[in-house]
Amino acid sequence: MGRVDLAGAQRVLDAAVAHASGIGVRVSVAVVDERGHEVLCARMDGAPWFTPHVARTKARSCVALGMDSADVASLDAAYPGLVRLIEEQVGHAVTGLGGGVLVTTTDDGSGTVLGAVAASGATPEQDAEVARAAAAAWLTRPA
Repeated sequence: MGRVDLAGAQRVLDAAVAHASGIGVRVSVAVVDERGHEVLCARMDGAPWFTPHVARTKARSCVALGMDSADVASLDAAYPGLVRLIEEQVGHAVTGLGGGVLVTTTDDGSGTVLGAVAASGATPEQDAEVARAAAAAWLTRPA
């Protein structure tokens, strides 16, 4: 799909909701563009009220740091205080909670950043599983 537009973000959201439903969890999903601007965010029925904000934060963290949100935790552990300084620079919270997936033009993450997708509401591992399923839909051309 490349750069995300509303129709593409809806496909990503639909894939996330389908996967979450399939594994029996209820989550919120956020899709952001390459600059971290929200394109779409939605909360599944039954997902906790605060999860849209958490999903947005995970997705924005991916784009701000160029990595999946779970990888931010090891960065913070290796360089204490760095994440706080980055938060000051980017003007929003940064999190190391799992569930945010950076989407790039290559499978190994070394390509051009297209944006990120994140899920929140289940365990960090389940959130990441949902986000990976959604990211796969991002990179699949519609029929």
